[in-house]
This record gives sequence, structure tokens and C-alpha cells, in this order.
Amino acid sequence: MAIRLKILLASLGVLAATVALAACGGGGSSSGASGSTANGPDAASAPETEDWPLFGRDRDNTRFATQDEIDTSNVGELGEAWSTALGPDQYLMESFPLVLNGTVYVTTSTDEVMSIDGKTGHINWTYTPEVDFSQSTGVGGYGITVNRGIAAEDGKLFLLTFDNKLQAISQKTGERLWSSEVEDPATGAYESMAPTAYDGKVYVGVSGSEDGVRGKLAAYDAKTGKEIWTFYTVPKAGTKWVPKGGGGGTIYMPPTIDTETNTVYVGTGNPAPVLVGAKRPGKNLYTDSILALDADTGKLKWYHQEQAHDLWDYDAESPVVLFDAEIDGEEVRGVAEAGKNGLLFLLNAETGEDLFPPVGFVKRDHKPPTTKPTLECPGAVGGSQYSPLAYSPETQAVYVSGIELCMYLKVTYESHNGEKAFAGDRVVPKDTEKSGTFTAVGVDTGKVLWKHDMPTPMDGGATASAGGLVFTGDQQGVLYAFDAASGDDLWQADLKLAFGTAPVIYSIGGTEYVLATVGGAALTASEELGEIGARVIAFKLGGKQLPPGPALK
Repeated sequence: MAIRLKILLASLGVLAATVALAACGGGGSSSGASGSTANGPDAASAPETEDWPLFGRDRDNTRFATQDEIDTSNVGELGEAWSTALGPDQYLMESFPLVLNGTVYVTTSTDEVMSIDGKTGHINWTYTPEVDFSQSTGVGGYGITVNRGIAAEDGKLFLLTFDNKLQAISQKTGERLWSSEVEDPATGAYESMAPTAYDGKVYVGVSGSEDGVRGKLAAYDAKTGKEIWTFYTVPKAGTKWVPKGGGGGTIYMPPTIDTETNTVYVGTGNPAPVLVGAKRPGKNLYTDSILALDADTGKLKWYHQEQAHDLWDYDAESPVVLFDAEIDGEEVRGVAEAGKNGLLFLLNAETGEDLFPPVGFVKRDHKPPTTKPTLECPGAVGGSQYSPLAYSPETQAVYVSGIELCMYLKVTYESHNGEKAFAGDRVVPKDTEKSGTFTAVGVDTGKVLWKHDMPTPMDGGATASAGGLVFTGDQQGVLYAFDAASGDDLWQADLKLAFGTAPVIYSIGGTEYVLATVGGAALTASEELGEIGARVIAFKLGGKQLPPGPALK
């Protein structure tokens, strides 16, 4: 979902700046720049590297780094290697970077792409696309603009802009190669997700369920930008269960591809109208679902609906993770996804059937909303948002970022009888708990292995490593390193800027780096949870020590 609360007012002042920035972009330009606190790039040839080439590092989207230089015995020596500010116009950071040949590629809230030297933090070039941030009539048109990253293949970087353009740019120079329109912004659709590139295709969805946008996943030719196939997640408005003005099932995070079975896995968003089910009878397929599609044709293989006939805005928003586990003596290929309803789903990747009952990771107490305010837990910004899971094959566990945040929901009369896609009101009580959880769940048992109650909502996701560690960050701006097996809190660094993403890990010349992109998520601003901005900070052993955050309970 896209958040409608106080961020709408808070971001109006930013909108003018972002539109001005887009207007300065020409037809999409690239330029050299430097905003780093470290020295410029080395003149010597690039050393041998170990990269982070995909959104989740590997095709299974595990966010598991194979490096082990930084481990449970020495993580306390971790310190800042370099820090780079991304510019005064940047106000939120939900970008998940890629690292290719030792170069970091990160996007900004205004859809820029920056190439940064992974050893020094020097900005090599910046691509500034021409984006109309006022064109969409949907939620994002209020000024809530985030970009969650890019995809890469065959020397190209693939970017989705807020006004629904899929663009290919040169990985080396940042020059634009082609641009295709994914959806007409007049429908209310907008883009916030990172695409996925695989085998000559680029897979993208659209955002905007709250405004009745019809969800879809589409594949485009990576060479030309031509559309190959489209799978719609819901019927057309005014047909079957979808009322006039309704829709939903949009996609907010990149799909995951199993290269062995040629299957695309992706989660979908809520139905619309959002809080009112009277005008959309039935289960409302394929909203709030995990879908398995044929990667070449887009044909549906199976679906698993996490929340039938959703009345609470419980998207299946976070990206799917694939894993292999031994369950009852049999090797099983599995799927993991954490929903906004506060449940972790562990499924059979071949059939979509539950491997175990869903596992709760936040408080759950909800009932159908009425015309009187009803307290729902988790609220529409609770559970697990877009936050990526991490999976460690060494511990056979997934690591789940949770948000403890309840909401009052209220259905309005107009929502029952009118044609508004956004139905009713959502209000966060002033005295409600705004905290988080960080939970390890065994994929071979379906049991909670350990769990931390966190001081703030956990929005950014997690990253695990072969050093026996799992990293995550919170809304206070604290970066944590936990023992992946025991859950012990081994190390912290207070970065002073809120987390809206998870770290990535890469190596250059035998030195392992942990890279954090910080500056806050939309939730950070809407609930005034922490400081926002945009900065990239790399850590290595022996770097500059930063103060820790407050002790965990």
C-alpha cells in the first residue's frame, strides 16, 4: 500500500522540489558528481570483487551473503569506511542497492540513479530522468515518492519511474537507451518497485490498489522495451466481483524467479474499495496472494491467497524468498512471504500448499470494520510492509521484520454507496504502541527460534551472512548485527537517519563491506518516527567507530 496519513501534508512541500528536479532532467541526463566524505576513486584497475548483483543477491532472493570475513567473533570491530550524502533534495530512502564490479548503484526518492565507487564512496555519475511527479491521480500524486531500486542484465540497468516509465540505461555511463510506458498515470497507477531482469526479460508491476488501479505483472523485452506478456491480477472494473471504480491486486516489490522451474513468484496487494466488502463479493482473487506464473508466458501455475475478502488492507507486499529444506525426511523446495496481516507463510514452491500453519510475528486482533471506529491490530501500516526477509541456509531460518502498530478503521456511508475506491478512514491513535519485532523462524519446523521486541517499527528488512550474522536497521537509525543462530545482540551503530531498507554486503580486494542506505521510509515521516534524508554508509573491520543505540529489552 501507499500511506495516506500525515505524510500527505508533510510531503507537499517536497513535491515542488521533486517536480523542479524532474524538470531539470531534460530527456534523462547523466552527470559526474561527488558528495562523499572519502577520497576520490583509485586510478588503478578494479580489484577482484564479490558483488551484490540482484535485489536479494541471488535468484532465490535470500539476501544471504557468502562472505565470512566479518563474523560473530569480530563484528564488534566494525566501523565506518566511508559515507556519502545523496543530495539536499532527497528526503526518503527505500532504495535497495546493487553492487556490480565493485560499483554501488542506488536510486533516490526522485528516481535518480547514482553510480558510486564501492571502495571510496565517490559518486561516478548520476542519471536524472525526466519524471512528471504530478501526473498520477493516485496516492503517490500527493508527493509520496519512493523508488526501491533497479535491476541489471547484460550491461544495462532497468529503472521504473514514478510516472510509470520503464527505462534502460547504460551501466557504464548512465546514458538512457530506451523508455517504455507501463501504465497510463491517469488511471491512478504509479511506480515504486524495483524491476526484475532475467533471461532477456524485465518483469514489472504497478502500484495503486487504494485508488482502484487494476493490478498486473508484465514482462518486457530487455533489448527493446517491447511488452511480451501481461497477467492481470483482478478482472476489469465493473466485471465479475470488481465494482465500478474498484480494482486492486497491485504489486509493490520485485518478483522472484526460480530458474530451474522457470517460475515467477510475486505477491499482490489489497482489493478496492479497501475497507468495504459489500460491493465486491467473494474471495476477490487474486488480491492479497502469492502467485506462481510461467516466466515465458505469464500463465498462472498456482495461487495462495493470504487474506480472502480483505477488509483491512492486508497486502502480500514483501518479496518472496525461495529455500530448500528437509521436512519429515524429504527435500522440499519452499516459498516464504511475510504479510501485512502479521503472518509468515511457508509454502510448497511446486503446489502453493502450506508446509506449516502460518506463523504470527506481531499482535493480531482484528474484526470487520463498521461505521464506528474499530481498533485493528495490526493496522494498515503494521505487520510486514514491503520489508524483505533474509534467509540463511546455515541456520535454516528466515528473519522477519515486524511492525507493531494498530489503527482505528471506520467505514463511511459514501463508501457503501458511492464509487470511491478508497473507502473509509484510517487513523493511528496518539497513544498506540509504535514498536517492532525481529523474528527468526525455522523453515524446516515452522517454529519461532528467537524473537526480539524492537523499540521502533521495523520497515527495512534484513540481510544474513556466512559469518553467522544477520543485519537489520530500525526507525531510530540504529544498525544491528545479531547472532543468526542465537539472536544475541552483538553490535550496534547509531547512524542518526532512519532505516527504510536493508544492508547489502560486498567485497573488494578481500575486504568485506556492509553497506547501509539510510534516510527513512514513508512510514518514518507519516508517524514522525525518526530523522529522514538520504545517505549511503559503508562499514568494514577497523573503520571509524560509531556510538551504539539504546540497549534492547
